[in-house]
Amino acid sequence: MDKLKRVIWIGSLVLFLCLAGFFGGWISGESRASATDNTITDDSYESLRPLIQSLSLIRNNYVDEAKTKQKELVYGAIKGMVSTLDPYSQFMDPQSFKDMKQDTQGSFGGLGIEIAVKDNQLTIVTPIDGTPAQRAGVQPGDQIMRIDSKSTEGISIMDAVHKMRGVPGTKCVITLKRVGIEDWFDVSIIRAVIKIRSVRFNMLDGQIGYIRITEFMEQTGDDFEKALKTLEGQNMKGLILDLRNNPGGLLNMAAQIAEYFVPQGKLLVYTEGRNQGQNMKFISTARRSYDNGPLAVLVNQGSASASEIVAGAIQDWNLGVIVGEKTFGKGSVQTIIPLGDGSALRITTARYLTPKGQIIHGNGIKPDLLVEPFRPNEYTVRLVQDKRIEDFTKMYVKVHPKGEEPAEKPTENVKVSEDSWEKLKPKTQDEKLSEAFIQWMKEQRYDIVKADYAQDQTYILNKIREEIEIKLNGVEASHKIRLEGDPQVQRAKDAITIAARYGKK
Repeated sequence: MDKLKRVIWIGSLVLFLCLAGFFGGWISGESRASATDNTITDDSYESLRPLIQSLSLIRNNYVDEAKTKQKELVYGAIKGMVSTLDPYSQFMDPQSFKDMKQDTQGSFGGLGIEIAVKDNQLTIVTPIDGTPAQRAGVQPGDQIMRIDSKSTEGISIMDAVHKMRGVPGTKCVITLKRVGIEDWFDVSIIRAVIKIRSVRFNMLDGQIGYIRITEFMEQTGDDFEKALKTLEGQNMKGLILDLRNNPGGLLNMAAQIAEYFVPQGKLLVYTEGRNQGQNMKFISTARRSYDNGPLAVLVNQGSASASEIVAGAIQDWNLGVIVGEKTFGKGSVQTIIPLGDGSALRITTARYLTPKGQIIHGNGIKPDLLVEPFRPNEYTVRLVQDKRIEDFTKMYVKVHPKGEEPAEKPTENVKVSEDSWEKLKPKTQDEKLSEAFIQWMKEQRYDIVKADYAQDQTYILNKIREEIEIKLNGVEASHKIRLEGDPQVQRAKDAITIAARYGKK
């Protein structure tokens, strides 16, 4: 009997755009298969008769002979067959399969977004931190309606990937549809080499640890261990585990992280498939347990697959509070089966369930504490898309090479009237930065919509500060600034503080 290498896919089955295939990790192994595993009856042959007839008719009669090569027609037939199953099953021709295997190393070129087909529309699952797409204001849930002016209706994920891949430094324009914004809009993104840092961490307010996992990659376990030890050394009193916009990754890494919180012997996740061999249980070995105060887990609609498994296990065993939005709902297992000519099938073979039996696929994980993210108004979206904020900060750092000037201190022991004080009182940093931005906008003859600007002023100033920090100290230094203006992080901090106050874990 022939041996077929199979790969069980636990990643989000979404794509970093410019991957030639799917990044998300897998568990590889071998299973035996033979003709007896796939029963073919006389009825099966009879049902194939129309396919064979169609192939012959097309090859002999279609006007453009160049398009009638037998292998291409067969590949087309397989693609059509697989497309009737679900958005995650797919046929990969030899080049696509080769690209997929080569492009899962954590560094690649492209836009920095991850996609899936949702409700029959190409949809952004998440932008990757620090990438051109993230800085261009792309958001989870945005639907991609066009790529470089070409409609995405009926497009496959692999075709979309190939259209958005390209040489770093070149431009790709995607047309997006976003909830809350009436018209479609274009976002121009310059392709770049995308490098992923799996784990980032900070200490918030001097006592609450914060660890963000962007992907469950090969180095995630070691990086998480180092981050946790560093925060423990700083005497943290609680932990925020941020899984927002995390599309998944390696199952063994997700299990390793979950085991810090789920006690030994308890179920982490299990699968149910059509065949008995697809039914698996994953039990915590709990080599080391977290015990540094209350735990809050941040999730949103960009949290998928492996990140949903971690959040689901923590929620089911009541080990922490889940904060944010309902997750993406990607909980099916894909098995990649190489075929004899170098092509491969990726088909759904099982579904993941949380320890208490919640079906993840199509349902997602519902947060214990629902907190909507800040959603900028249409005017602010345009500011980001048109690179007004980025262009302003280029000018600003030239004039202020050390960043923002410190706020002015009030003059002591000077008596003035209320009217005089209003004119003479020192300006805050917010006021000074806002005035500088508005003045620059006027000098550049850009529109200032006062009501819309005032509504989102805090958000806009925070974006400006992020850009300033990026230009002065790099992307990594800007993350703490982003957290300070993040409403979901603030609510998670509140939940931890309240739990700690009452001695709750």
